[in-house]
Amino acid sequence: MIERLADAISGMLKSTSECLPSAVYAHFSKRKVLHTAVLLIFCIFTFVNPATASLQVADFFSDFTSSEVTIKSNQSHQGKAIFELMHDRKAVESHEVPFKADAGETVSKVILWQNKPQYDYYTAKVSIYNDTKLHDSKSYEVSYGTVALPSFHVVDFSPSNNGVQLMLRPFNPSVADIKIELLDNNDIVYAETKEDVSLTANAAEVKITWPFLLTDNKEYTARAKVLTHRLHAEPLINTYIASFTANDDIEILRDDVEVDEYGASVTLRGKSQVPFDGFIDVSAKNRATNETKTYRQQLEEILVSGKEDTAGVVWNGLAPGTYDITIKAVNQQKVALDKYETVLRIPEVAKAAQTPPDKSAPGFTAFVLLVVVLVAARIRRGG
Repeated sequence: MIERLADAISGMLKSTSECLPSAVYAHFSKRKVLHTAVLLIFCIFTFVNPATASLQVADFFSDFTSSEVTIKSNQSHQGKAIFELMHDRKAVESHEVPFKADAGETVSKVILWQNKPQYDYYTAKVSIYNDTKLHDSKSYEVSYGTVALPSFHVVDFSPSNNGVQLMLRPFNPSVADIKIELLDNNDIVYAETKEDVSLTANAAEVKITWPFLLTDNKEYTARAKVLTHRLHAEPLINTYIASFTANDDIEILRDDVEVDEYGASVTLRGKSQVPFDGFIDVSAKNRATNETKTYRQQLEEILVSGKEDTAGVVWNGLAPGTYDITIKAVNQQKVALDKYETVLRIPEVAKAAQTPPDKSAPGFTAFVLLVVVLVAARIRRGG
């Protein structure tokens, strides 16, 4: 590469000399060696050691709840980020997080501090290594207690399988940007920001629904990053964390349950971003004999948050009597996620009514005539 560049420079100088007066070229040729040397030195540092500035800390933040680093790379790297929380130049806590960055990629890593703070002031530091070589490091001053007290109180911060809810009650009116992040270990898998949220006398509420599927039985952490606007000063940043384990979840819509002498039907609604691929279990227990019959029906749809499906069963050989009916929504692990109970009475007449009368029989003709007479009599009475 360097030789080709030197040849190009030499050719450029030669072609230039052909169109210049001899006096000008003589003066110019005295300097060309120096210019060429400078260019070659520049090329050596640029091409021989290109990794010196290829991995750097683009952004770094920390409070005493969490810390976040953004790493920028113009080459492929596989290294580690070391987070340290320091007091009086002594590390009181440290975390090592591996990372992998492709060329031109920006990577963010987050850690959660575990130790309880003992002082008002700390210094957070992050160092970026590729193998054992230090590429970059940055520090961030961390305040705790009244030094970093926000102008609001966190009333509720509740992440779930469906999404997250954050409720703030301000002490003083203010405006804030609120960023909600979903963390999978040290990675931010989702982030959404609500800008210029007014924190007035009433409680401010932010609700977010996860727009993607979650992994069953996986533990996630939600982080709220609140940037309170301040006049003539940088925003005051406070972070809050809460963890949850993702599971499938379902509810039986009570108003859409139908149970009669012919069978039972029920509508289920998903309540989680973990897919529910299950069925309904229906049991009918005779109060007189304690005999129990069970029925199972697979749902046609796989349900996630807000999605509904209806399933039903038909009684087979269920004798007249009084029954305790139990309907359960059960997942593939045979865990009942919701339950509905009611009581059903199947009278004797219900069974008899299933066989229609013979229209050709004399009794049926008499029955029809009786109905006609009764209707005619009611009409004459004006009823």
